[in-house]
Amino acid sequence: MAAKAISIEIGYSLTRVCEVDYKAKTHKVYRFFTIPTAEGVINDGILTPTPEYIEALSSAIAQRKIKTKQVVFSITSGRIASREVTIPYVKENRIADVVNANASDYFPVDLSQYQLAYSILGVLGDPKSTQQYKLLVLAAPRALLNGYYDLAKALKLEIAAIDYAGNSVFQVAKDKQPQGTSLVIKIDERSSLVMAIRDARLAFVRNVAYGAEEAIQTVIDSNRWAEADSVQTAMEVVSMNDCVGSPEMVEAIAPLSSGISRVVDYYTSHNADAAVEKVYITGLGANIKGLAEVLEKDLNLHVEVLRQIQGWNLEKSFRTQFYGEYVACIGAAAAPLGFKKEAEKSKGKEKAEGGKGGFNPAPIAYTVFGLGLVAAIGLAAFSILRYMDVQKQNMELHAQNSDLEAIIPIYNEYTATLASYNLVMKMYGQTENRNEELVEFLEELESKMPRDVHVVSFTSTIDGVAINMDVSSKSEAAAAVEQLRSFDSLISNSVTVNSVVEEIDEESGAVTVNFSVAAIYRDVHAPSLSGTDDETDADSADDAGTADTGAEADNAADTQE
Repeated sequence: MAAKAISIEIGYSLTRVCEVDYKAKTHKVYRFFTIPTAEGVINDGILTPTPEYIEALSSAIAQRKIKTKQVVFSITSGRIASREVTIPYVKENRIADVVNANASDYFPVDLSQYQLAYSILGVLGDPKSTQQYKLLVLAAPRALLNGYYDLAKALKLEIAAIDYAGNSVFQVAKDKQPQGTSLVIKIDERSSLVMAIRDARLAFVRNVAYGAEEAIQTVIDSNRWAEADSVQTAMEVVSMNDCVGSPEMVEAIAPLSSGISRVVDYYTSHNADAAVEKVYITGLGANIKGLAEVLEKDLNLHVEVLRQIQGWNLEKSFRTQFYGEYVACIGAAAAPLGFKKEAEKSKGKEKAEGGKGGFNPAPIAYTVFGLGLVAAIGLAAFSILRYMDVQKQNMELHAQNSDLEAIIPIYNEYTATLASYNLVMKMYGQTENRNEELVEFLEELESKMPRDVHVVSFTSTIDGVAINMDVSSKSEAAAAVEQLRSFDSLISNSVTVNSVVEEIDEESGAVTVNFSVAAIYRDVHAPSLSGTDDETDADSADDAGTADTGAEADNAADTQE
Protein backbone atom coordinates (compact mmCIF):
# COMPACT_ATOMS: atom_id res chain seq x y z
CA MET A 1 0.00 0.00 0.00
CA ALA A 2 1.37 3.40 -0.98
CA ALA A 3 2.38 5.83 1.74
CA LYS A 4 0.04 8.77 2.24
CA ALA A 5 0.74 12.43 2.92
CA ILE A 6 -1.25 15.50 3.81
CA SER A 7 -0.56 18.05 1.07
CA ILE A 8 -1.25 21.71 1.92
CA GLU A 9 -1.22 24.92 -0.11
CA ILE A 10 -1.83 28.12 1.88
CA GLY A 11 -3.25 31.02 -0.11
CA TYR A 12 -4.10 34.56 0.99
CA SER A 13 -7.81 33.77 1.30
CA LEU A 14 -8.08 29.99 1.34
CA THR A 15 -6.03 27.04 2.56
CA ARG A 16 -6.35 23.89 0.42
CA VAL A 17 -5.68 20.45 1.94
CA CYS A 18 -5.59 17.00 0.33
CA GLU A 19 -4.77 13.55 1.65
CA VAL A 20 -2.99 11.83 -1.25
CA ASP A 21 -0.62 9.02 -2.17
CA TYR A 22 2.98 10.22 -1.69
CA LYS A 23 5.50 9.62 -4.49
CA ALA A 24 3.39 6.80 -5.90
CA LYS A 25 2.87 5.74 -9.52
CA THR A 26 -0.87 5.97 -8.93
CA HIS A 27 -2.32 9.34 -8.03
CA LYS A 28 -5.20 8.83 -5.65
CA VAL A 29 -6.85 11.59 -3.61
CA TYR A 30 -8.52 10.23 -0.49
CA ARG A 31 -9.89 13.40 1.13
CA PHE A 32 -9.81 17.12 0.42
CA PHE A 33 -11.15 20.30 2.00
CA THR A 34 -10.71 24.07 2.11
CA ILE A 35 -10.71 26.44 5.10
CA PRO A 36 -10.39 30.25 5.17
CA THR A 37 -6.92 31.72 5.69
CA ALA A 38 -7.03 34.50 8.26
CA GLU A 39 -5.68 37.94 7.35
CA GLY A 40 -1.96 38.22 8.06
CA VAL A 41 -1.24 34.49 8.22
CA ILE A 42 0.69 34.60 4.92
CA ASN A 43 2.50 37.39 3.10
CA ASP A 44 4.36 36.58 -0.14
CA GLY A 45 4.92 33.03 1.07
CA ILE A 46 6.14 34.05 4.53
CA LEU A 47 3.97 32.13 7.00
CA THR A 48 3.01 33.49 10.42
CA PRO A 49 0.40 31.03 11.73
CA THR A 50 -1.76 32.32 14.56
CA PRO A 51 -3.06 30.03 17.34
CA GLU A 52 -6.59 30.42 15.94
CA TYR A 53 -5.48 29.38 12.45
CA ILE A 54 -3.53 26.39 13.79
CA GLU A 55 -6.55 25.29 15.82
CA ALA A 56 -8.90 25.64 12.80
CA LEU A 57 -6.59 23.62 10.55
CA SER A 58 -5.94 20.95 13.19
CA SER A 59 -9.67 20.59 13.90
CA ALA A 60 -10.50 20.32 10.19
CA ILE A 61 -7.95 17.51 9.78
CA ALA A 62 -9.25 15.69 12.85
CA GLN A 63 -12.92 16.06 11.82
CA ARG A 64 -12.17 14.24 8.56
CA LYS A 65 -10.40 11.46 10.48
CA ILE A 66 -7.13 11.98 8.64
CA LYS A 67 -4.48 9.99 10.55
CA THR A 68 -1.55 10.60 8.19
CA LYS A 69 1.47 12.15 9.93
CA GLN A 70 3.57 13.21 6.92
CA VAL A 71 2.91 16.63 5.39
CA VAL A 72 3.94 18.25 2.10
CA PHE A 73 3.67 22.00 1.51
CA SER A 74 3.43 23.67 -1.91
CA ILE A 75 4.48 27.33 -1.78
CA THR A 76 4.40 30.33 -4.09
CA SER A 77 6.54 33.34 -3.23
CA GLY A 78 8.31 36.20 -4.97
CA ARG A 79 11.07 35.67 -2.40
CA ILE A 80 12.07 32.40 -4.05
CA ALA A 81 14.78 33.36 -6.54
CA SER A 82 15.15 31.32 -9.73
CA ARG A 83 17.82 31.06 -12.44
CA GLU A 84 17.99 29.03 -15.63
CA VAL A 85 21.55 27.67 -15.85
CA THR A 86 23.57 25.11 -17.80
CA ILE A 87 25.99 22.65 -16.22
CA PRO A 88 28.17 19.83 -17.58
CA TYR A 89 26.46 16.53 -18.36
CA VAL A 90 27.23 14.59 -15.19
CA LYS A 91 25.52 11.65 -13.49
CA GLU A 92 22.15 12.72 -12.10
CA ASN A 93 23.22 11.95 -8.53
CA ARG A 94 26.08 14.46 -8.95
CA ILE A 95 23.91 17.36 -10.20
CA ALA A 96 23.29 18.64 -6.67
CA ASP A 97 27.06 18.77 -6.02
CA VAL A 98 27.63 20.82 -9.19
CA VAL A 99 24.75 23.19 -8.32
CA ASN A 100 26.04 23.74 -4.78
CA ALA A 101 29.59 24.31 -6.03
CA ASN A 102 28.44 27.06 -8.41
CA ALA A 103 25.57 28.47 -6.34
CA SER A 104 27.41 31.72 -5.52
CA ASP A 105 27.61 32.44 -9.26
CA TYR A 106 23.88 31.93 -9.69
CA PHE A 107 22.82 33.89 -6.59
CA PRO A 108 25.17 36.66 -5.35
CA VAL A 109 23.77 36.60 -1.80
CA ASP A 110 24.65 35.07 1.54
CA LEU A 111 23.77 31.48 0.65
CA SER A 112 23.93 30.37 4.26
CA GLN A 113 20.50 31.99 4.58
CA TYR A 114 19.00 30.07 1.63
CA GLN A 115 18.09 26.50 0.74
CA LEU A 116 18.62 25.37 -2.87
CA ALA A 117 16.62 23.04 -5.09
CA TYR A 118 16.65 22.36 -8.81
CA SER A 119 14.61 20.95 -11.67
CA ILE A 120 16.00 19.55 -14.94
CA LEU A 121 14.61 21.56 -17.86
CA GLY A 122 16.32 19.54 -20.58
CA VAL A 123 19.56 18.38 -22.18
CA LEU A 124 21.43 20.60 -24.64
CA GLY A 125 24.04 19.71 -27.26
CA ASP A 126 24.90 16.74 -29.42
CA PRO A 127 24.89 13.35 -27.62
CA LYS A 128 27.99 12.39 -29.62
CA SER A 129 29.95 15.43 -28.44
CA THR A 130 29.54 17.85 -25.56
CA GLN A 131 26.21 17.74 -23.75
CA GLN A 132 24.92 19.98 -20.97
CA TYR A 133 22.01 19.97 -18.56
CA LYS A 134 19.68 22.95 -18.57
CA LEU A 135 18.40 23.47 -15.02
CA LEU A 136 15.96 25.67 -13.18
CA VAL A 137 17.75 26.40 -9.89
CA LEU A 138 15.71 27.83 -7.01
CA ALA A 139 16.85 29.49 -3.80
CA ALA A 140 14.35 29.76 -0.94
CA PRO A 141 15.14 31.86 2.16
CA ARG A 142 15.48 29.70 5.25
CA ALA A 143 13.35 32.29 7.09
CA LEU A 144 10.52 31.48 4.66
CA LEU A 145 10.85 27.72 5.18
CA ASN A 146 10.94 28.09 8.97
CA GLY A 147 7.29 29.19 9.07
CA TYR A 148 6.22 25.90 7.50
CA TYR A 149 8.36 23.89 9.92
CA ASP A 150 6.75 25.78 12.80
CA LEU A 151 3.27 25.03 11.44
CA ALA A 152 4.07 21.33 10.96
CA LYS A 153 5.38 21.15 14.52
CA ALA A 154 2.24 22.84 15.87
CA LEU A 155 0.09 20.35 13.93
CA LYS A 156 2.25 17.46 15.25
CA LEU A 157 3.17 16.47 11.70
CA GLU A 158 6.50 15.58 10.09
CA ILE A 159 7.53 17.45 6.94
CA ALA A 160 8.14 15.06 4.05
CA ALA A 161 8.94 17.85 1.56
CA ILE A 162 8.41 21.52 0.77
CA ASP A 163 7.77 22.04 -2.94
CA TYR A 164 7.70 25.05 -5.26
CA ALA A 165 4.21 25.54 -6.71
CA GLY A 166 5.57 25.77 -10.26
CA ASN A 167 6.95 22.26 -9.97
CA SER A 168 3.78 21.04 -8.22
CA VAL A 169 1.56 22.14 -11.11
CA PHE A 170 4.05 20.84 -13.69
CA GLN A 171 3.90 17.33 -12.24
CA VAL A 172 0.17 17.21 -13.06
CA ALA A 173 0.09 19.23 -16.28
CA LYS A 174 3.01 17.52 -18.06
CA ASP A 175 0.81 14.51 -18.80
CA LYS A 176 -1.87 16.62 -20.49
CA GLN A 177 0.15 17.16 -23.68
CA PRO A 178 3.23 14.87 -23.77
CA GLN A 179 4.38 16.21 -27.16
CA GLY A 180 4.68 19.80 -28.38
CA THR A 181 4.53 23.07 -26.47
CA SER A 182 1.73 24.23 -24.21
CA LEU A 183 1.34 27.00 -21.64
CA VAL A 184 -0.19 26.32 -18.24
CA ILE A 185 -1.38 29.28 -16.17
CA LYS A 186 -2.22 28.79 -12.50
CA ILE A 187 -4.35 31.71 -11.30
CA ASP A 188 -4.38 32.22 -7.53
CA GLU A 189 -5.82 35.01 -5.38
CA ARG A 190 -3.03 37.60 -5.71
CA SER A 191 -0.62 36.11 -8.23
CA SER A 192 -0.42 33.76 -11.19
CA LEU A 193 2.21 31.35 -12.48
CA VAL A 194 2.83 31.08 -16.24
CA MET A 195 4.63 27.87 -17.26
CA ALA A 196 5.74 26.61 -20.66
CA ILE A 197 5.86 22.81 -21.01
CA ARG A 198 7.77 21.51 -24.02
CA ASP A 199 7.72 17.78 -24.76
CA ALA A 200 6.80 17.04 -21.11
CA ARG A 201 9.72 19.20 -19.86
CA LEU A 202 9.34 22.41 -17.87
CA ALA A 203 10.86 25.03 -20.18
CA PHE A 204 9.84 28.36 -18.65
CA VAL A 205 8.33 29.72 -15.42
CA ARG A 206 7.38 33.30 -14.60
CA ASN A 207 5.29 34.90 -11.87
CA VAL A 208 2.61 37.50 -12.61
CA ALA A 209 1.72 39.84 -9.76
CA TYR A 210 -2.04 39.67 -10.43
CA GLY A 211 -4.66 37.07 -9.61
CA ALA A 212 -8.40 36.61 -9.20
CA GLU A 213 -8.72 38.62 -5.97
CA GLU A 214 -10.03 41.83 -7.61
CA ALA A 215 -12.68 39.91 -9.53
CA ILE A 216 -13.73 38.04 -6.38
CA GLN A 217 -13.89 41.25 -4.34
CA THR A 218 -15.98 42.89 -7.07
CA VAL A 219 -18.57 40.13 -6.71
CA ILE A 220 -18.60 40.51 -2.92
CA ASP A 221 -18.97 44.32 -3.08
CA SER A 222 -21.57 44.55 -5.84
CA ASN A 223 -24.12 41.84 -4.89
CA ARG A 224 -25.18 42.13 -8.53
CA TRP A 225 -25.53 38.39 -9.19
CA ALA A 226 -26.09 37.07 -5.67
CA GLU A 227 -25.17 37.86 -2.11
CA ALA A 228 -21.62 36.77 -1.28
CA ASP A 229 -19.90 37.48 2.01
CA SER A 230 -16.75 35.36 1.62
CA VAL A 231 -14.27 34.21 -1.01
CA GLN A 232 -15.83 30.75 -1.06
CA THR A 233 -19.37 32.01 -1.68
CA ALA A 234 -18.10 34.52 -4.27
CA MET A 235 -16.34 31.67 -6.13
CA GLU A 236 -19.61 29.76 -6.21
CA VAL A 237 -21.25 32.82 -7.80
CA VAL A 238 -18.61 33.30 -10.53
CA SER A 239 -18.51 29.57 -11.30
CA MET A 240 -22.26 29.49 -12.05
CA ASN A 241 -22.83 32.97 -13.55
CA ASP A 242 -21.22 34.54 -16.60
CA CYS A 243 -20.00 37.65 -14.75
CA VAL A 244 -16.91 38.57 -16.76
CA GLY A 245 -18.84 40.54 -19.38
CA SER A 246 -20.04 43.22 -16.96
CA PRO A 247 -18.17 46.57 -16.99
CA GLU A 248 -16.99 46.28 -13.39
CA MET A 249 -15.66 42.75 -13.95
CA VAL A 250 -13.95 43.75 -17.21
CA GLU A 251 -12.08 46.42 -15.23
CA ALA A 252 -11.27 43.98 -12.43
CA ILE A 253 -9.88 41.33 -14.78
CA ALA A 254 -7.92 43.74 -17.03
CA PRO A 255 -4.68 43.84 -14.91
CA LEU A 256 -4.61 40.02 -14.71
CA SER A 257 -5.16 39.59 -18.44
CA SER A 258 -2.62 42.29 -19.31
CA GLY A 259 0.03 40.82 -16.99
CA ILE A 260 -0.41 37.33 -18.44
CA SER A 261 -0.32 38.72 -21.99
CA ARG A 262 3.04 40.42 -21.40
CA VAL A 263 4.64 37.22 -20.12
CA VAL A 264 3.18 35.12 -22.95
CA ASP A 265 4.37 37.66 -25.54
CA TYR A 266 7.83 37.56 -24.00
CA TYR A 267 7.98 33.77 -24.15
CA THR A 268 6.67 33.46 -27.72
CA SER A 269 9.02 36.17 -29.01
CA HIS A 270 12.03 34.36 -27.52
CA ASN A 271 10.94 30.86 -28.58
CA ALA A 272 9.79 31.20 -32.17
CA ASP A 273 11.05 27.68 -32.90
CA ALA A 274 8.46 26.13 -30.56
CA ALA A 275 5.00 27.46 -31.38
CA VAL A 276 2.49 27.33 -28.53
CA GLU A 277 -0.29 24.94 -29.45
CA LYS A 278 -2.64 25.37 -26.48
CA VAL A 279 -3.00 27.34 -23.28
CA TYR A 280 -4.49 25.70 -20.18
CA ILE A 281 -5.66 27.60 -17.11
CA THR A 282 -5.99 26.09 -13.65
CA GLY A 283 -5.98 27.17 -10.02
CA LEU A 284 -8.66 29.11 -8.18
CA GLY A 285 -9.24 31.58 -11.04
CA ALA A 286 -9.85 28.88 -13.63
CA ASN A 287 -13.27 28.33 -12.05
CA ILE A 288 -14.41 31.83 -13.09
CA LYS A 289 -16.94 31.20 -15.85
CA GLY A 290 -15.94 32.93 -19.10
CA LEU A 291 -12.36 33.79 -18.07
CA ALA A 292 -10.88 31.32 -20.57
CA GLU A 293 -12.72 33.10 -23.39
CA VAL A 294 -11.43 36.51 -22.23
CA LEU A 295 -7.83 35.28 -22.17
CA GLU A 296 -8.26 33.54 -25.52
CA LYS A 297 -9.24 36.85 -27.10
CA ASP A 298 -6.37 38.76 -25.47
CA LEU A 299 -3.69 36.13 -26.15
CA ASN A 300 -4.92 35.18 -29.62
CA LEU A 301 -4.31 31.54 -28.63
CA HIS A 302 -6.69 28.69 -27.87
CA VAL A 303 -7.36 28.68 -24.10
CA GLU A 304 -9.18 26.03 -22.14
CA VAL A 305 -9.56 24.94 -18.52
CA LEU A 306 -7.21 22.13 -17.48
CA ARG A 307 -9.53 19.20 -16.79
CA GLN A 308 -9.11 15.55 -17.81
CA ILE A 309 -5.50 14.36 -17.57
CA GLN A 310 -4.45 10.89 -18.65
CA GLY A 311 -3.19 8.74 -15.77
CA TRP A 312 -4.57 10.94 -12.97
CA ASN A 313 -8.32 10.20 -12.94
CA LEU A 314 -8.97 13.27 -10.82
CA GLU A 315 -12.58 13.59 -11.90
CA LYS A 316 -13.31 10.41 -9.95
CA SER A 317 -11.75 11.81 -6.77
CA PHE A 318 -13.42 15.22 -7.19
CA ARG A 319 -16.93 14.20 -8.11
CA THR A 320 -18.61 17.10 -6.37
CA GLN A 321 -16.44 19.99 -7.55
CA PHE A 322 -13.72 21.19 -9.92
CA TYR A 323 -10.25 20.10 -8.77
CA GLY A 324 -8.37 23.07 -10.28
CA GLU A 325 -7.79 24.90 -7.01
CA TYR A 326 -6.22 21.72 -5.55
CA VAL A 327 -3.85 21.08 -8.46
CA ALA A 328 -0.73 22.24 -6.58
CA CYS A 329 -1.60 20.09 -3.55
CA ILE A 330 -1.97 17.04 -5.75
CA GLY A 331 1.21 17.62 -7.75
CA ALA A 332 3.35 18.44 -4.72
CA ALA A 333 2.98 14.88 -3.46
CA ALA A 334 3.96 13.32 -6.81
CA ALA A 335 7.58 14.46 -7.16
CA PRO A 336 8.43 17.45 -4.95
CA LEU A 337 11.68 19.38 -5.43
CA GLY A 338 12.36 18.96 -1.73
CA PHE A 339 13.31 22.21 0.00
CA LYS A 340 14.40 20.71 3.33
CA LYS A 341 16.68 21.85 6.12
CA GLU A 342 20.10 20.25 6.10
CA ALA A 343 19.40 18.94 9.61
CA GLU A 344 16.30 17.16 8.30
CA LYS A 345 18.25 15.62 5.43
CA SER A 346 21.00 14.33 7.72
CA LYS A 347 18.34 12.98 10.12
CA GLY A 348 16.91 10.91 7.27
CA LYS A 349 20.37 9.47 6.54
CA GLU A 350 20.88 8.59 10.20
CA LYS A 351 17.55 6.76 10.25
CA ALA A 352 18.55 4.82 7.15
CA GLU A 353 21.91 3.86 8.68
CA GLY A 354 20.54 3.06 12.17
CA GLY A 355 19.49 -0.46 13.06
CA LYS A 356 21.97 -2.20 10.74
CA GLY A 357 23.80 -5.19 12.27
CA GLY A 358 23.35 -6.50 15.82
CA PHE A 359 25.98 -4.71 17.90
CA ASN A 360 25.35 -3.90 21.61
CA PRO A 361 25.41 -0.11 22.29
CA ALA A 362 25.54 -0.49 26.12
CA PRO A 363 29.38 -0.27 26.53
CA ILE A 364 29.47 2.90 24.49
CA ALA A 365 26.63 4.34 26.59
CA TYR A 366 28.51 3.68 29.86
CA THR A 367 31.68 5.23 28.47
CA VAL A 368 29.82 8.31 27.30
CA PHE A 369 28.15 8.61 30.72
CA GLY A 370 31.54 8.50 32.51
CA LEU A 371 33.06 11.09 30.21
CA GLY A 372 29.97 13.26 30.63
CA LEU A 373 30.29 13.14 34.43
CA VAL A 374 33.94 14.21 34.31
CA ALA A 375 33.06 16.97 31.87
CA ALA A 376 30.23 18.18 34.12
CA ILE A 377 32.60 18.56 37.08
CA GLY A 378 35.06 20.47 34.93
CA LEU A 379 32.34 22.76 33.61
CA ALA A 380 31.11 23.49 37.15
CA ALA A 381 34.61 24.57 38.20
CA PHE A 382 34.96 26.66 35.07
CA SER A 383 31.59 28.35 35.74
CA ILE A 384 32.67 29.42 39.26
CA LEU A 385 35.89 30.98 37.94
CA ARG A 386 33.93 32.66 35.14
CA TYR A 387 31.43 34.11 37.65
CA MET A 388 34.21 35.65 39.72
CA ASP A 389 35.73 37.21 36.60
CA VAL A 390 32.38 38.67 35.47
CA GLN A 391 31.76 40.07 38.96
CA LYS A 392 35.10 41.90 38.80
CA GLN A 393 34.22 43.33 35.37
CA ASN A 394 30.86 44.52 36.74
CA MET A 395 32.56 46.52 39.50
CA GLU A 396 34.95 48.15 36.98
CA LEU A 397 32.02 49.11 34.71
CA HIS A 398 30.18 50.76 37.60
CA ALA A 399 33.27 52.88 38.26
CA GLN A 400 33.43 53.90 34.56
CA ASN A 401 29.73 54.79 34.61
CA SER A 402 30.31 57.34 37.40
CA ASP A 403 33.11 58.99 35.39
CA LEU A 404 30.97 59.22 32.22
CA GLU A 405 27.81 60.77 33.72
CA ALA A 406 28.96 64.25 32.64
CA ILE A 407 28.69 63.21 29.00
CA ILE A 408 24.94 62.49 29.19
CA PRO A 409 23.77 66.14 28.60
CA ILE A 410 26.12 66.41 25.60
CA TYR A 411 24.81 63.14 24.15
CA ASN A 412 21.18 64.23 24.65
CA GLU A 413 21.86 67.49 22.83
CA TYR A 414 23.52 65.56 20.00
CA THR A 415 20.56 63.17 19.57
CA ALA A 416 18.08 66.09 19.57
CA THR A 417 20.12 67.91 16.91
CA LEU A 418 20.39 64.73 14.83
CA ALA A 419 16.62 64.21 15.02
CA SER A 420 16.02 67.80 13.82
CA TYR A 421 18.50 67.33 11.00
CA ASN A 422 16.84 64.09 9.86
CA LEU A 423 13.42 65.78 9.93
CA VAL A 424 14.66 68.65 7.76
CA MET A 425 16.30 66.24 5.31
CA LYS A 426 13.09 64.19 5.14
CA MET A 427 11.09 67.35 4.37
CA TYR A 428 13.61 68.28 1.69
CA GLY A 429 13.38 64.78 0.24
CA GLN A 430 9.63 65.22 -0.25
CA THR A 431 10.26 68.24 -2.47
CA GLU A 432 12.80 66.59 -4.77
CA ASN A 433 11.73 65.58 -8.28
CA ARG A 434 13.30 64.75 -11.61
CA ASN A 435 12.75 68.25 -13.01
CA GLU A 436 15.74 69.37 -10.92
CA GLU A 437 17.85 67.13 -13.17
CA LEU A 438 16.38 68.43 -16.43
CA VAL A 439 19.71 69.76 -17.72
CA GLU A 440 21.36 66.37 -17.19
CA PHE A 441 18.38 64.68 -18.89
CA LEU A 442 18.71 66.92 -21.97
CA GLU A 443 22.45 66.26 -22.12
CA GLU A 444 21.81 62.52 -21.97
CA LEU A 445 19.14 62.91 -24.67
CA GLU A 446 21.63 64.75 -26.87
CA SER A 447 24.36 62.14 -26.37
CA LYS A 448 22.21 59.00 -26.82
CA MET A 449 19.77 59.92 -29.60
CA PRO A 450 20.63 59.00 -33.23
CA ARG A 451 22.20 61.85 -35.17
CA ASP A 452 19.28 62.65 -37.46
CA VAL A 453 16.71 62.94 -34.63
CA HIS A 454 14.97 66.31 -34.54
CA VAL A 455 13.06 67.08 -31.33
CA VAL A 456 9.86 68.90 -32.31
CA SER A 457 8.49 69.37 -28.80
CA PHE A 458 9.48 68.43 -25.27
CA THR A 459 7.27 68.47 -22.16
CA SER A 460 8.37 67.54 -18.64
CA THR A 461 6.28 67.32 -15.46
CA ILE A 462 7.10 66.01 -11.99
CA ASP A 463 5.63 62.67 -13.11
CA GLY A 464 7.09 62.10 -16.54
CA VAL A 465 8.14 63.36 -19.94
CA ALA A 466 6.56 63.57 -23.40
CA ILE A 467 8.67 64.06 -26.53
CA ASN A 468 7.68 64.54 -30.17
CA MET A 469 10.47 63.75 -32.65
CA ASP A 470 11.20 63.55 -36.39
CA VAL A 471 13.54 60.92 -37.82
CA SER A 472 14.31 59.59 -41.29
CA SER A 473 13.09 55.99 -40.88
CA LYS A 474 11.14 53.61 -38.66
CA SER A 475 14.37 51.86 -37.67
CA GLU A 476 15.69 55.19 -36.39
CA ALA A 477 12.45 55.64 -34.44
CA ALA A 478 12.88 52.20 -32.91
CA ALA A 479 16.48 53.00 -32.02
CA ALA A 480 15.43 56.24 -30.33
CA VAL A 481 12.78 54.46 -28.26
CA GLU A 482 15.27 51.77 -27.27
CA GLN A 483 17.74 54.44 -26.14
CA LEU A 484 15.06 56.13 -24.04
CA ARG A 485 14.43 52.82 -22.28
CA SER A 486 18.07 52.84 -21.18
CA PHE A 487 17.74 56.20 -19.38
CA ASP A 488 18.47 55.85 -15.67
CA SER A 489 15.82 58.44 -14.81
CA LEU A 490 12.94 56.65 -16.61
CA ILE A 491 10.98 53.48 -15.84
CA SER A 492 12.01 51.39 -18.84
CA ASN A 493 8.72 49.58 -19.39
CA SER A 494 6.75 52.83 -19.16
CA VAL A 495 8.34 54.21 -22.36
CA THR A 496 5.50 53.93 -24.86
CA VAL A 497 5.00 55.08 -28.44
CA ASN A 498 1.69 56.94 -28.76
CA SER A 499 1.70 57.61 -32.50
CA VAL A 500 3.93 57.12 -35.53
CA VAL A 501 3.28 58.95 -38.82
CA GLU A 502 5.39 58.51 -41.97
CA GLU A 503 5.37 61.34 -44.55
CA ILE A 504 7.07 61.46 -47.98
CA ASP A 505 7.99 64.76 -49.60
CA GLU A 506 6.42 64.66 -53.10
CA GLU A 507 9.16 66.81 -54.65
CA SER A 508 12.36 65.49 -53.05
CA GLY A 509 11.15 62.02 -52.10
CA ALA A 510 12.60 62.48 -48.59
CA VAL A 511 10.98 60.38 -45.88
CA THR A 512 10.12 61.84 -42.48
CA VAL A 513 8.82 59.72 -39.61
CA ASN A 514 7.17 61.68 -36.81
CA PHE A 515 6.45 59.91 -33.54
CA SER A 516 5.50 60.75 -29.96
CA VAL A 517 6.94 59.04 -26.89
CA ALA A 518 5.72 59.23 -23.29
CA ALA A 519 7.51 57.89 -20.23
CA ILE A 520 7.21 57.95 -16.44
CA TYR A 521 10.07 59.13 -14.24
CA ARG A 522 11.61 56.71 -11.78
CA ASP A 523 11.39 57.82 -8.18
CA VAL A 524 14.19 60.28 -7.49
CA HIS A 525 15.25 58.22 -4.45
CA ALA A 526 15.28 54.89 -6.31
CA PRO A 527 18.73 53.28 -6.63
CA SER A 528 20.59 53.73 -9.89
CA LEU A 529 20.12 51.08 -12.56
CA SER A 530 23.60 51.58 -13.97
CA GLY A 531 25.50 48.34 -14.32
CA THR A 532 22.54 46.01 -13.79
CA ASP A 533 22.11 42.93 -15.93
CA ASP A 534 19.49 43.42 -18.62
CA GLU A 535 18.98 39.67 -18.75
CA THR A 536 17.99 39.67 -15.09
CA ASP A 537 15.56 42.54 -15.69
CA ALA A 538 14.01 40.55 -18.51
CA ASP A 539 13.01 37.87 -16.01
CA SER A 540 10.27 40.10 -14.64
CA ALA A 541 6.83 39.99 -16.18
CA ASP A 542 6.69 43.73 -16.75
CA ASP A 543 9.89 43.78 -18.80
CA ALA A 544 8.53 41.07 -21.02
CA GLY A 545 6.56 43.66 -22.93
CA THR A 546 9.75 45.40 -24.17
CA ALA A 547 11.03 42.40 -26.10
CA ASP A 548 10.67 43.83 -29.63
CA THR A 549 10.87 47.62 -29.88
CA GLY A 550 11.20 47.65 -33.64
CA ALA A 551 8.02 45.64 -34.08
CA GLU A 552 6.20 48.03 -31.76
CA ALA A 553 7.17 51.02 -33.86
CA ASP A 554 6.28 49.22 -37.11
CA ASN A 555 2.88 48.16 -35.82
CA ALA A 556 2.14 51.66 -34.58
CA ALA A 557 3.10 53.12 -37.96
CA ASP A 558 0.97 50.62 -39.86
CA THR A 559 -1.97 51.55 -37.70
CA GLN A 560 -1.51 55.25 -38.47
CA GLU A 561 -1.09 54.64 -42.21
